[in-house]
Amino acid sequence: MRFISAKKGHKWQIWLIVFILAELLSWLAFSFDWLNIFLLVLLAIITGILVFLKPNFALYIPLAELFWGSLGHSWQYNFLNTRLVVFSVVLLVFGLRNIFKIKNLKILKDKRLLILYLFLLAGFAGGLISSFYNNYPLVDIFKDANSYLYLFYLPVWYEVYQKKYLPNIIYILQAAALVIAVKTLVIFNIFVHDYQFLDTISIYKWIRDTRTGEITPFANNFVRVFMQSQFYVLAAWLVTLIKYIKNFKNKNNFLLLSVFSAALLISLSRSFWLAWVLALLMLFVGVFLYQRKLPHFYIFLAIIGVLLSGFILTDILYNLPRWNSLNIFTQRSVDSSEAALSSRQALLPVIWGAIKEKPVLGYGFGKELTYKSSDPRIKNISNPEGYHTTYAFEWGWLDQWLKAGIIFVACFIGWVLLVYIRSWQLITHYPETAFIAISFLTCVVFAHIFSPYLNHPLGLGMLMFLTIFVSKYAQQSQDYN
Repeated sequence: MRFISAKKGHKWQIWLIVFILAELLSWLAFSFDWLNIFLLVLLAIITGILVFLKPNFALYIPLAELFWGSLGHSWQYNFLNTRLVVFSVVLLVFGLRNIFKIKNLKILKDKRLLILYLFLLAGFAGGLISSFYNNYPLVDIFKDANSYLYLFYLPVWYEVYQKKYLPNIIYILQAAALVIAVKTLVIFNIFVHDYQFLDTISIYKWIRDTRTGEITPFANNFVRVFMQSQFYVLAAWLVTLIKYIKNFKNKNNFLLLSVFSAALLISLSRSFWLAWVLALLMLFVGVFLYQRKLPHFYIFLAIIGVLLSGFILTDILYNLPRWNSLNIFTQRSVDSSEAALSSRQALLPVIWGAIKEKPVLGYGFGKELTYKSSDPRIKNISNPEGYHTTYAFEWGWLDQWLKAGIIFVACFIGWVLLVYIRSWQLITHYPETAFIAISFLTCVVFAHIFSPYLNHPLGLGMLMFLTIFVSKYAQQSQDYN
């Protein structure tokens, strides 16, 4: 069955239109601040009605916002933003619908997960208690800890998920990833060539102020366009690869993979690239365990083909309409002088030293550390020594250990292992389910080493979805096409 079929393709196209419209409205709302209020109220009303009438939208809408919305501030007015509005309305409506059914929630029957989940929430509460005990500023505590409130989606998603919803979720993921990827390519081309007829300053501020991503210039006119939501472009790349392997004749999947590849190359994110490689390795291991032989040579050719196609697409965008260079990726040095890498290296001994002093309970959310950085955004004329004090750290696993202690981290590791075990158990009978779960989870786990993902909705959402995806409700025949 084709990726966009006559029967099901319209669903994919509808979600694509929704995301394109959301992008346009985000740009308009950035230009006209009053529009944010209208859009957020409208979003709350639509979300409330859909979730009340069709509970499956308690899964669709949060995932759609997560896949597309980066840090969740595409529409924002004061403290309200798209992610907070969707979260609040979904939980409120779900709570009202199930107020007399609490004892019958599906998650209560999954004892292993439930125990991990409750211990995790207890660890979160312990981190908050430590924060207040240490008298950290309330604003810092909230900003540092509020992402973990996203964990309250787990009982909701566990309750409403059914295997028949999976094709729609895949459509949502691929449609959102395509919009993000095309947005990445367009912005890349705009800033590489600095078109005089476009207001690039406003475009830059739109990306920056909505916290959608970062645009960083490099040598030879090369520009890095990084968006947090590109993490789900990587997820879409993996699931599309699995679909492409099933049907090499489907040119739509090849085109999608090429666009996704170009966007991931332009992101210049080492965390993404490492997760990308390791996820592929885990996917090959899964295929080997399923087939009891090495993956077919055509699979390797397909991967090389889409990566080469993505590289060519990037090169075209870099050199048209004005020629720049064929040597487009040398600007991303792996030397320690490179800003992002040097900051991580400078932070590592500081955060590790603090962890060793309080490894069990941690310091609480909002804990600040000071380290010396050579990042030009930090070390400058006003700060010649380069000292930087912050509570937001790049090392994801170490950040959680520092804030909430080793038990909190152990609960996350236990949760990850539970999903891995359940995924491996599905390989024999439901290989596609297992391959998707294993590769996605690998992306989260390894990206979180160098960048904060499991202490943010971007990673927590993926982990929670994969948890229900490999539960017993997914251990039946499923159609991914």
